[in-house]
Amino acid sequence: MSLAWLVLAACMLPRAAAAAAALPVVASGQQEYWAQFDKRDWDAAIAAAEKMVTAARAATTDASSGLRLADTLVMLGNALYGKGNLVAAEKAFQEALDLTGKYTNRSSARLVDPLRGLGFTLAAQGKHERAIPYMDRALLLSRRSTGLFNVSQEGLLRQLANSLAITGSPVEGEKHMLYLLRLGEHEYGEKDARMVPVYCTVARWYADVAQMDQARSLYRKALSIAERSMGRDSTGIVVPLRGLAQTFPEEVALNNLGIPTRKERLSTMPEEPISTVQEPYNPRYIAPEGERALLRALRVLDADPHRSTRVLIETLVQTGDWFLLKDQSSKAMDYYSRAAALIGENTAATSPDNDGIGEAAALLSFPVAVYYLPPPAAIRNLAVIPYELEDRYVQVEFTVLPDGSITDERETGHDGTNRHVVQTLAAISDARYRPRFVKGEPVVTTNVGYRQIFKVRKHDQDDADD
Repeated sequence: MSLAWLVLAACMLPRAAAAAAALPVVASGQQEYWAQFDKRDWDAAIAAAEKMVTAARAATTDASSGLRLADTLVMLGNALYGKGNLVAAEKAFQEALDLTGKYTNRSSARLVDPLRGLGFTLAAQGKHERAIPYMDRALLLSRRSTGLFNVSQEGLLRQLANSLAITGSPVEGEKHMLYLLRLGEHEYGEKDARMVPVYCTVARWYADVAQMDQARSLYRKALSIAERSMGRDSTGIVVPLRGLAQTFPEEVALNNLGIPTRKERLSTMPEEPISTVQEPYNPRYIAPEGERALLRALRVLDADPHRSTRVLIETLVQTGDWFLLKDQSSKAMDYYSRAAALIGENTAATSPDNDGIGEAAALLSFPVAVYYLPPPAAIRNLAVIPYELEDRYVQVEFTVLPDGSITDERETGHDGTNRHVVQTLAAISDARYRPRFVKGEPVVTTNVGYRQIFKVRKHDQDDADD
């Protein structure tokens, strides 16, 4: 054997040993990682993934080990994403994508996971313009590798549609939502119980883009399927009932912002500017269908001893919000108080896998606006091209009383006009807030802050200070 071969073999032995040592570390690490991931213990999942990444990185010598490193980076990215550490998640997914691109061809199905992870992480950071191309490519590769109608594409379709809507392309987003419906119907059948969450997902998307009639139609369809397949008294009807109810307060808020809700599909709507001349919607006369839906959901949950306590708390709070929106504070407090009592009963047992009681408890831990009619000057220029506008603000502080009403409102800073200050204070005084609860009782909360933004035309004399 030549000296050159001996030198090469000596160099390769440590790498080969490292590669051999990495395999059991990665294999055992995966079991630990998924155990913690399923429990949503993100810190432990991140620690397990980092150990795998370190071992795989030290053993990377060829395409096979390089792709193994990419896989561990994707797992790390997913755990970081779950934790909310989006910058670190983006870095992990980007490295995984670079490695996978290096060791595979452009049409490889192995690119789907890092592309999807990077797209989701960018979208979660609000970087939707950058996120869309990654998700588009991931969807294309997924369809090539798993077929057109594969339920694994649901998350991509949903996030892609959301990002397109946010970036001003709701018609393109709608195409993905309609495709998601077709995918579900192809996989499960139109009237299968598994279509209930699919219909609810698409309904929620339509509500988010102010298409309330379309949203309600899909929620009602989901409800009908749930009733037929699971029973009229099954807790399976709660999600569509709550989703249906939520569209009515959202419509009030959109109306008060001057944003019209439409009956036509997005793809058939003519382009027209946002209307800013609508009369504010009086929430006291909100459609009763939502109230009936919430009360029915509560009856179903109360009758089922195996129901989710978290879902019951959330539904009670949502029902309280409904009555507070209608300015029926006494009724609202009954539902809030019951939710607070349930939180108190279950807080001692709260743990990462205890039905999400901790998350539900946060609903009553600080004041939340339930009704706020923005000042007229705040919505006057919503139809104007953004580059013709500049922002002005009014910062206010106020006290939220135990019945959800507002007192002691005061301006604490502004760079707007006197009219902006007067209108903001008037709007805050008429607002209604879900109060903060302490030990099961609503309490006074002082120094609650709010900043009202006004879109003002640049150099507009009408907006000069009074």
